[in-house]
Amino acid sequence: MFRIAALSGILLLLGGLYGCTAEPTLKAAMDVYRVTVQQGQSTAKLNPNLKYLRVMVDGREIFMALGYVDGTTDGPVQVWYSASGDVLRLLDGRVVGATLKTDASWLDVTFSHLPRWKAIAGPVAFERSRDVSPGYRYGIREKMLIRPVAIPDDTLLKRVPPSSLVWFEEVVQGDTSAPPARYAVEFEPGGMHQVVYAEQCLSAEFCFSWQDWPSPGKVAH
Repeated sequence: MFRIAALSGILLLLGGLYGCTAEPTLKAAMDVYRVTVQQGQSTAKLNPNLKYLRVMVDGREIFMALGYVDGTTDGPVQVWYSASGDVLRLLDGRVVGATLKTDASWLDVTFSHLPRWKAIAGPVAFERSRDVSPGYRYGIREKMLIRPVAIPDDTLLKRVPPSSLVWFEEVVQGDTSAPPARYAVEFEPGGMHQVVYAEQCLSAEFCFSWQDWPSPGKVAH
C-alpha cells in the first residue's frame, strides 16, 4: 500500500505538470502496479483498454503502461510508466528519454537527419545528441549508423515470429563500448509501420529490451 501511495503522489505531481494528462497517466501507472503484483500468478490480468510494453532488464520482466502521448515537433512521443516509477519515452521506437532505476539515465535525446524506417535499404548515417545523468552531461553528440540485418537468433522477442519483422542494427560510429541497438519493425499494408521490439543500452553496463505487448484478445502473428 505504501508503494501505491508513493507512486500516486509522484504521478499526481506529474499530472500538475501535464494538465489534462493526469488522469490517464495515473490510471495507467496504477493498473501496471496491479499487473506487477500479479506476476507471481500464471497469468497477469492486463487491462484491454490500455497499451503495454514488456521490458526485460537483467532477466527480469517488467510491464509498463502507456500514460499518454506527447505531441512534439519531431512527432508523437509515447510516455510509458512502470509500477516502480520508471519512465520510458519513445519516438517511433527510439528512446528519447529513459529513467529505469539505474545509474544511467537519458534525460533527453534529439536526432538530426534521422531516416524513415522504410528508407533504410543499406547503411544510413545520422546524428544523435543526448543529455545524460549522473554527472548531468549535456549535448553529447554522436555520429550514428543504422543498417538492415539478417534475422537474429538471440533476441528476447516473445509470441511474435522474428521472421515476420524487418530487423535493423544501430551503432555509434567509433564506439565499441556497448552492444549495438537493434530494432524489429512490422511494415503494414498502405505504408504504415510499427516498431514491435527493440534493444538499447543506456551505458556499457546497462542494457534492456522492450516489446509492444499484445492486449487481451489481440492475436500475435
